[in-house]
Amino acid sequence: MRKQFVEKAICIATLVLLCVVAMPGTSDAAVKKVKHAITVNMDDAGGIAAAAMKENLKKYSGGEMELQIFPGSQLGGMREHYEACQSGAIETIYVAASAASKFVPEVGVLDLPFLFPTEYDRAWKVIDGELTKILSEKLEKQNFKLLGIAPYGYKCLHTGTKQIKNLADIAGMKIRIMPSKTLELTYKAWKANPTPVEFGELYVALQQKVVDGGENGLSVIKAQKFNEVQPFLTVSKHGLFMGLMVANKKWFDRLSDKEKEIIVKVAEEDIAQQRKYVAEEDEKIIKYLGENGMTVYRMNAKEAAAFEKASQPVYKAFSDMSSECKRTLDAVLDTKNKLGY
Repeated sequence: MRKQFVEKAICIATLVLLCVVAMPGTSDAAVKKVKHAITVNMDDAGGIAAAAMKENLKKYSGGEMELQIFPGSQLGGMREHYEACQSGAIETIYVAASAASKFVPEVGVLDLPFLFPTEYDRAWKVIDGELTKILSEKLEKQNFKLLGIAPYGYKCLHTGTKQIKNLADIAGMKIRIMPSKTLELTYKAWKANPTPVEFGELYVALQQKVVDGGENGLSVIKAQKFNEVQPFLTVSKHGLFMGLMVANKKWFDRLSDKEKEIIVKVAEEDIAQQRKYVAEEDEKIIKYLGENGMTVYRMNAKEAAAFEKASQPVYKAFSDMSSECKRTLDAVLDTKNKLGY
């Protein structure tokens, strides 16, 4: 009798365990994990939007998909993020577009100085048309699925030794750049000394005066506390500090149609939130930085025009890289012309 009771108890316990495992949403193994890497911290525009993306993915998938966020360069630098996403080690990333130009040279168009309008709503009209289509096609050939383009904000110059007010001021200065041929050519055209430094090492490089300054979006300058080691800020708006959200294409293609729709939807909402954030926060951040250690200078139209004029050889150099680079730049210029910008 005792033996029959024990056998019955074991059978019931086994059935209960099987039911628990089979129940949707109760098994961690049944949840599809999506690794998402970003180089910025969670209090930056990219991190704030990623947190919302995590909640939305859980909501839209009914708990069947989970975004695992790895902020602050936890999984390596920018290039490593793209390499890991390309290989499939990371499913999705949101990383500075400049680093992607190593894989897709046409992405370098996003770094061309003074190419995009200095008002966000007008800039998106230029970016969201033919340019996005071209970059999407180029990225797919390198096993990336483009999910969106969002900004860290308009580029501003931060420096530690002197305030940059005009073209003469930047001459000879050691300016940190991301790994981008376009950026290298730009700062050489401005007579500066472009110096690549990995993002995760930048604070220390600025603190120890390995470089004199750099360019960044305002949200990045604030989130990374560069105001603690850089006393000067020049609001130059000489470009948009772009980030690309991409997924590993092979991984994306293996998703069900429903899962693809969900990923695209949460990515679009992430991008929209970042765009909204930087547009609303830029002036607040400038005020904050001015009150917390930085002397703020706003470059006037005449000063910006001198920088823009000195940048023209960079446009030609970019076009001369390849026929596809020329086609990409021509598409942007054509869109601007049609919009009357």
